[in-house]
Amino acid sequence: MAENEFSFENPEYRKTYWHTCSHVMAQAVKRLWPEVKLAIGPAIDEGWYYDMDAPFAFTPEHMEQIEAEMRKICKEKLKLERFELPRSEALELEKDEPYKIELINDLPEDAVISFYKQGEFTDLCAGPHLDSTGRIKGNALKLLSCNAAYWRGDSSRQTLQRIYGIAFPKKEELDAYLQRIEEAKKRDHRKLGKELGLFMLTEEGPGFPFWLPKGMVLKNTLIDYWR
Repeated sequence: MAENEFSFENPEYRKTYWHTCSHVMAQAVKRLWPEVKLAIGPAIDEGWYYDMDAPFAFTPEHMEQIEAEMRKICKEKLKLERFELPRSEALELEKDEPYKIELINDLPEDAVISFYKQGEFTDLCAGPHLDSTGRIKGNALKLLSCNAAYWRGDSSRQTLQRIYGIAFPKKEELDAYLQRIEEAKKRDHRKLGKELGLFMLTEEGPGFPFWLPKGMVLKNTLIDYWR
């Protein structure tokens, strides 16, 4: 067995770790607000997200509650168990989850329909996952933001809420990551442009900067130097 097989140096393990975190987050949300409907929750390049349909807007206070519940779930060391069901039984299991039903119905006739169970929570998923929620370090996870997202990327469909999160094997790694994010925000051109009075961005022209007097001086100086 490779020495780094179960470390973040291995991208497959990192992805599996974050994917399991998405299930822990979904379980925490369902414990707190059973009425929330779940859509999809994949691992991404940095962390994970889960799209959810809630009858309220998630606030920073809600995010703190979810994080606290996630830490409880990690301490519970729940075993993740994979199982498969025929289509009819899968639909019955997910009868209260309309987005999961749509996903099942869109699967090919010969598709394997698999689920992962951890404690009282079960989610439609192909996996893979860690073997236990105890593998996740509860003090080294953080929910980053919540944005609007269209179901299946279709602007004519339901608008969901997408919660993003990040986690690491050690708290020191999380702290370093969050510090890098804060430093990047300080160097954001949109922030600097406003603070330095160089340009402005408006809703009328998204992504199009309107140069202010100081910005025009800087722009023309750079053009003169380039010429």
